[in-house]
Amino acid sequence: AFSLIYGFLFLSKEKNGEYILKKTNAENVFLILKTLSYVAKNKLAVFDEKRKEIRFSRELALYSTIAEYKSKVFKCDLCEGSFLKAVFLICGTVSDPSKTYGLDLTFDEKESQIAIFNFLINSGFSPKITTRKNKYVVYFRSSEQIENFLAKIGAVNATFEVMNSKIYKDVTNNANRIANCDNANISKALKASEKYIDAILDLQETGRIEALPEQLKETAIKRIEFRELNFEQLGKKFSPPISKSGIYHRLEKILEFWKNKND
Repeated sequence: AFSLIYGFLFLSKEKNGEYILKKTNAENVFLILKTLSYVAKNKLAVFDEKRKEIRFSRELALYSTIAEYKSKVFKCDLCEGSFLKAVFLICGTVSDPSKTYGLDLTFDEKESQIAIFNFLINSGFSPKITTRKNKYVVYFRSSEQIENFLAKIGAVNATFEVMNSKIYKDVTNNANRIANCDNANISKALKASEKYIDAILDLQETGRIEALPEQLKETAIKRIEFRELNFEQLGKKFSPPISKSGIYHRLEKILEFWKNKND
């Protein structure tokens, strides 16, 4: 509980002996605080409806730096996760994983940015930092890093959503690559067959196809009939099937016959 509270306190500002957390989602944060019996029982946090802010009692703020939190408050990885959960609830956003991977923690002060950045580094993460419109941002763009962060703060459903989205993207990309490869193979086969098809069509138009040996004539007819097939696939249209090299040699003989007749 205290590790979560210190996450909220970390982003609060001291004023007149109290720590003030003024954020657009302060009311929702207070609902979380009310579930902590120690805080509710001793009224250590109150919500100002008019100002839309939470005021924490100074009694809670025994420590002021993350280093002190780690040595005095955090007992395990779960405590670190609770602290980061509070930070994320206040200043975190995550993009729709079906479109892009992105998780940002946006701070008003550079000191907070650097403190969280170093905290994440020490926790095994690899965040990046930037400045946007006078705001200081710690961010992730790696799906794996986002998954690990969400898992650490206990956002299990969000973690699986990112993982499922990544799996879907991978499957889709693989399917597209296979389709593109198939289309490329078809185009390659068509291009490779153009010279043979042109020759066979000319032989048909001039009636010279009848002068071909029976095997070559059959091959010429099937080449025209199944233009989209590569040599290996075309060979399977024969009974018995013909090897890829067999198809190639027959077509080369047809081409040679056509060239000789045109010389």
